[in-house]
Amino acid sequence: MATNVSGCLVKILLFLLGAVMGTGLTAVAGVVMFVPDSTTVISVDPTSTSPGVYVKKVERLVGSTSYEIWLGPTPDRGHVVTVPSGWGHDPKREQSGDGLRLKFDNGGEIFVPKASYS
Repeated sequence: MATNVSGCLVKILLFLLGAVMGTGLTAVAGVVMFVPDSTTVISVDPTSTSPGVYVKKVERLVGSTSYEIWLGPTPDRGHVVTVPSGWGHDPKREQSGDGLRLKFDNGGEIFVPKASYS
């Protein structure tokens, strides 16, 4: 009674290899699809009295494009404010003693207290 053990073992190993590769490719595809890509579109360097204001365009492969405003010393470090959709991406900045006011063309306004970014 002869059995074909090596053929069965090869099939099991190929199945396991395919399962591992399929799982890996699915994980990579998920990361590529859902991790956003951001680029700085407007940059106002910090002064002694006001923080740097960096407007970033955030694009996702699945989803929509949005904007974030980073307040801080560098474009990669600081307080993040998400801009509601439809408000634009170039607010007027008004510095006051207690914080920074961002005013948009549509009448929208975001106030960020000084404690958030200093």
